[in-house]
Amino acid sequence: MPALSQTRAYLALLVIVALWGSYPATAKLALRDFSPFFLTAARCTLASGFLVVLLLRTGGAAVRAVEARTLRIFLVLGLAGIWGSTQFTYVALHYTTAGNAVILQAAAPVGVALMARAYLGERLSRAQWLGVGVSAFGVLLVVTSGRLAALRLEELRAGDFLTLAALGGWSVYTVYGKRVLGELSPALATTGAYVTGTLLILPTALLTAPFYPAPRLASPVAWAVVFYQGLLGAVAHIWWYRAVQVVGPSRSAVFMNFQPIVGIALAAALLAEPIGAWQL
Repeated sequence: MPALSQTRAYLALLVIVALWGSYPATAKLALRDFSPFFLTAARCTLASGFLVVLLLRTGGAAVRAVEARTLRIFLVLGLAGIWGSTQFTYVALHYTTAGNAVILQAAAPVGVALMARAYLGERLSRAQWLGVGVSAFGVLLVVTSGRLAALRLEELRAGDFLTLAALGGWSVYTVYGKRVLGELSPALATTGAYVTGTLLILPTALLTAPFYPAPRLASPVAWAVVFYQGLLGAVAHIWWYRAVQVVGPSRSAVFMNFQPIVGIALAAALLAEPIGAWQL
């Protein structure tokens, strides 16, 4: 694929984050019938197969480029971005609200910027450091439901902390991905990450199955979410890496601040979640 222009990269990022902003609310619909680990396994298996087909249609050159070092790259990307980030984002959603999750995910630019500073040597401007501080304060407001002083320990949601942990995986996926995109195409890197991550997710789903109710396999809503997030999400991951190639990880991650606009609205519309003053 030809490289994106900067304008198209920015437009692609807006579309991608709008799509991702819809994920928490729609995932909560699926989680009524599927466990978070089963939902992850179903989505990623579908996405992996879809990406492999897309990659093979581009010709065999990309597949022939795979070697031992490439497999190690796939392992890092799959472990961080798919097994760590995607999987535990769904687990987090099982234990928190969609509104909280999508707001906390907007803190991703902080993790990406700090990791890009440490790993790629990207310099942070004063405005970016200010953004780090503001985002950290925003995270505290969401996690404590706006009651920083009066909150009791038992009122904290485990899902909020799992969301933040999943963002760590996403930061690694984005920043490390920027470096390896010099030798791998976005399509190959994304496909390798998904396939490797899915191979790690499947045994995890089997091991955790006894701890959750059996999935309601006849649920049309849950399967609709699997196909919606699996197919569109797979394509979005490719375009995310294409945009990262052009504008860099830190600038790309800034667009994730737009996710709450879509996410909070959908959480209220689809799930009737109340919107707290600290979420605005």
